[in-house]
Amino acid sequence: MFEKIKNLVKDRVSRLAETGAIHVVVGSFMTKFVSLFGSIFVVRLLSKQDYGILSYYENFIGYFSIFAGLGLASGVQRYLVLIDDYSGKKNCLLYAMKKGSIINLCLIALACLICYFYPHKEAFEPYKALIIPLALCIPFVFAAEAVFSSLRALFDYRKYAYMSFGVATALIAARLFGAVTGGIRGLLWMRLAMEIACVFVCVYVLFHSFFRETRPRSLEKPFLREMNTYSFQVMLTNGLWTIFMLNDLFLLGQLLGDETIIAEYKVAYVIPANLSILTAAIATFVAPYFTKYEHEKNYAWIKEKFKLVLSITGGIVGIFVLICLVLAKPMIWLLYGKEYYSSIPVMRVLLIASFFNNGIRASIANILSSMGAQKANLAVAGVGIVIQVTLDVLLIPTLGGMGVALSSTVVYFVMSMSLLYYFIKNYVRKEIA
Repeated sequence: MFEKIKNLVKDRVSRLAETGAIHVVVGSFMTKFVSLFGSIFVVRLLSKQDYGILSYYENFIGYFSIFAGLGLASGVQRYLVLIDDYSGKKNCLLYAMKKGSIINLCLIALACLICYFYPHKEAFEPYKALIIPLALCIPFVFAAEAVFSSLRALFDYRKYAYMSFGVATALIAARLFGAVTGGIRGLLWMRLAMEIACVFVCVYVLFHSFFRETRPRSLEKPFLREMNTYSFQVMLTNGLWTIFMLNDLFLLGQLLGDETIIAEYKVAYVIPANLSILTAAIATFVAPYFTKYEHEKNYAWIKEKFKLVLSITGGIVGIFVLICLVLAKPMIWLLYGKEYYSSIPVMRVLLIASFFNNGIRASIANILSSMGAQKANLAVAGVGIVIQVTLDVLLIPTLGGMGVALSSTVVYFVMSMSLLYYFIKNYVRKEIA
């Protein structure tokens, strides 16, 4: 009996290794894990005030980063799958990188200009030059994302896992070294230098591995228009999800003007937000397959795998949410110190919000995105932002960070249920009919 179970496990592991699932799961987990604990060390190296100022300007540049390359890095993942020949794939990637880079140069100038003239609160005004290294990172982050999307679309999960983990580790090391040697400014300039170095390595590896002897062929204009439209829709949808976090910190800063409150909320948010570590690898692995089977109109497969993916992600996140709720105080003490005990109540509420966000919403949104159903994601996110801003403005003046946490819980619950209803209506019932 034991030998039979052993052979079954070995067979399953072998199959997962062949499909690349193990590399995606382990690589994505380790990448997120390194980023999480790297951010924890950054908090330890900076004062609460400095960490609040850093968070404020990283949040500020986040609004511009949403528009990086008009979403073409995400479009690459879908359309490289749909192109059969490597000549077409190469041209598709080159087109995305060229057009995206031009857009990103404009974003750099716009971000610096707006930041300079924007009336920041007194606590943040003296540090607005920090926007320069942050803005300069935009094109290099975009290029790295385009490379990683290409590797996923080419189903080379081994290279994806190794390269994404290597880049994350290098960037965290650069940030920590910069923080030790030069505080906030040193951290940001060292990050920029490492972003540039990593992009050159990633681009070289990708083209050397897949396109070294391939001449790009021209793509038809209708195809490029479709890719641009899809990419723009993905950008808007992902941007709206990103705006939820950006709005929270931005409104806290604008309504209260206290860098320590921002630091406390950011600490409370880190663990709930990074529960996506547990499920991001699953989303990374399954997305291209949903693209493929939706293209083939295989709704029976989509229905079966959707149930499996949602059960796994919801179950995993739910278990860890319960653990973190119980161990919130010792976790904050161990990771950040007693100075951040005030973050514990907010963190516990954000953990509940994280279950709806990372356990349910993110999985459904990722699957819908991979199948080209961007309008649904966009509509739900738009409604969610209206609810979020309304609740934040009402609750922050009296409840501070707790008001933001309560708002997030309500918003993510509403969005999760809306996306679930949409999927059942358009895919599950469709297959039955």
